[in-house]
Amino acid sequence: MVRKSKTKTKSPAAATAAVTPVIDQLPTTPLTPNEEATYDARRMLTMYRVALVNNLQPYEMISHLRENMVFEAERAKDLRRAGRGNTTATGEVIIDELMTRGGREFGVFVEGLKKQKIILLSDLLEEKHESTLINILETTSKTLGHHWKRLSLELGTAGFVPKVETRYSRIREQALYSLIIWEDSAGIAATERRLIEGLQAIKMKWALAIVKQLLNPNGTKKKKGKRKSGKKKK
Repeated sequence: MVRKSKTKTKSPAAATAAVTPVIDQLPTTPLTPNEEATYDARRMLTMYRVALVNNLQPYEMISHLRENMVFEAERAKDLRRAGRGNTTATGEVIIDELMTRGGREFGVFVEGLKKQKIILLSDLLEEKHESTLINILETTSKTLGHHWKRLSLELGTAGFVPKVETRYSRIREQALYSLIIWEDSAGIAATERRLIEGLQAIKMKWALAIVKQLLNPNGTKKKKGKRKSGKKKK
């Protein structure tokens, strides 16, 4: 049985022609193979949206998708214009566009990730790997460097270090894969709080600050005391 993703889809860019579907519930009727492939593709794009946008080389991806007949040249120009020169916004536009497409187009997108050497994320998408913490884990992994091994020791996954190093060569992907393994192996014990405790234990202040910022983007503002009104005594 497929676990429902808790990740919500962001609003599509105003310049995109189609409305982005929201994957908010499981299908209630049997799906055809094509329908199932489309459903899985959109579910994965929804779940990994933030991580994908953070890592995409969007202009190269648009070219790749156009060359592989996902859309025509004119649509490619529309997508580039919709991003207004901002890589993050252009990445969002690409995901919005793919959310209106099917399984074949999703497969082309995954191949594009591999061409860009975004190997781990492409593997996770192909495997339909579910991660409720992916947005926090992906951002955290970028701050760890070689210290991911120290964190794995703290989180109880040090035994997987050889597997991680064998499968992925890039430090950032090793760090993220180690955290994915922790989430899978720890089950319900894999929480934001436990991750914070692990980072505190190895004194990774920079990573810790970023995780806390993600969990509380607005921060805690101190309330200013009101000044008492009234006339001064002479």
